[in-house]
Amino acid sequence: MKLVTEYLIIIEKEASEAFYALCDNVGEFTKLLQTDLDIQVEGLFINYKRATKFAYEVKTNKIEGKNQRFFHLKVTLDGEENNIEDYTSLLRSIRGIVHRAGGQPETLWDDVSLYYSYKAYPLIHKLENLMRKLITYFMLTNVGKEWVAETSPTVVREAIDKSKRKQYLDVLHQIDFSHLGDFLFKAYQTRDVSKLYETLDNARKLEDLNLDDLKIFVAKSNWERYFSKVVACSDEYLNKRWKQLYDLRCMVAHNALVGKSDFDQIVQLVGEVEEHLQTAIDNLDKVHVPKEDREQVAENVASNLSASYGDFLQLWKSFEIALMSVVSDWGLSDGLQQKHRSPAQLLQLLSTKEIIDNHLLQDGFELVQFRNRLVHDASSSFSEQETRNYIMRLEEFLRALKRSWKDEVVVALRALGGEASLSEIYDFIENNSIRNLPETWKATVRYTLQLNSSDTETFKRGGEDLFRHLGKGRWGLKEMT
Repeated sequence: MKLVTEYLIIIEKEASEAFYALCDNVGEFTKLLQTDLDIQVEGLFINYKRATKFAYEVKTNKIEGKNQRFFHLKVTLDGEENNIEDYTSLLRSIRGIVHRAGGQPETLWDDVSLYYSYKAYPLIHKLENLMRKLITYFMLTNVGKEWVAETSPTVVREAIDKSKRKQYLDVLHQIDFSHLGDFLFKAYQTRDVSKLYETLDNARKLEDLNLDDLKIFVAKSNWERYFSKVVACSDEYLNKRWKQLYDLRCMVAHNALVGKSDFDQIVQLVGEVEEHLQTAIDNLDKVHVPKEDREQVAENVASNLSASYGDFLQLWKSFEIALMSVVSDWGLSDGLQQKHRSPAQLLQLLSTKEIIDNHLLQDGFELVQFRNRLVHDASSSFSEQETRNYIMRLEEFLRALKRSWKDEVVVALRALGGEASLSEIYDFIENNSIRNLPETWKATVRYTLQLNSSDTETFKRGGEDLFRHLGKGRWGLKEMT
């Protein structure tokens, strides 16, 4: 094997006048190196520790117009692999000698780094693909077609016919090494944290709280949820090593100087991580994702595909919570079954009750469709700009959704001095609302007033006590009357 290392050594008169004056030719530079008793130069060769001989070349000249001299040093190993230790030790000694004398060695070429990079890359590449194998296997066997399904069975068949399934299998190869770890090691929540706050608020004494009920709100990684029972290793252990490997991988990928210590660390880390990933793959038949968690797992995986995907899906959680809140405010919730309704079903319910108009309904359906493709159709790819546009649309939808009919009536009554007749309220909303008013919107206004007034029987359905019934066809805002 042949390895070449080249240094350009700069000597500045101002920085080291003695070095500059005394080391002014190749012979003097060679004498400087031989101040280390392990180094002996014999013509075109340099001996190290009287055991190993390497080719040695050195040239020198002044830098025109400056009080600087340079030496161009080239040391070549042309021998066996077991000579690398002595070779790297010699190079380290040369750099030390030059530094101590006041010179500045710059590396022009380093085959040692290249050698260790070549040895390290297959190890990292194998581990990276082992991680991809585990994630793909995990998703296919536990989330299955729900991760790759498109909007209809016909579309799925067409996608397979067009070989888009290959794109699905390749999708993880587009993910950065560091983000691959997030699929398994990044903690996330599956429960609405607002419910935790509600539970704590309702508790009057410690005995009112159940520890198991509180623990379900703790953020956990997919590794902790599904693999910790079959692999004797924590996600913290693996995540720490995965991040260390990422830093070393960047050194290899970006042609940084990779030495033996770096290579040895890569070997150690790959061995430690590979063992546990393989154990996880071998035990995947024992891993089970409950049906109610599969949607959340799919979302978690999709959110790691890109930063914009993650931003959209994080905002989507607010969207789902807002939908449930509106449904609850209007007394349309049906208890335990409500949480199993999809966003599309909730939108349709709100449209049927004319709480949202057709324009908002259609916009909501398009957002649902985009979200489902993002989460379940791994063969689809969305640009950063396209995803950001949907984020803006989702934000606009949330603003419109949060501007409920209750808000419309409150705004109208405040503008009308705190109390008004129904006809005055109708006129104000008709002239000032940003909504496309449905045909039965006036009935919705009356229902909103009744639902949110303790003066009526309708209030018992769970409204907020905002309005006062002042007489037939006349209403007031409690805060102003």
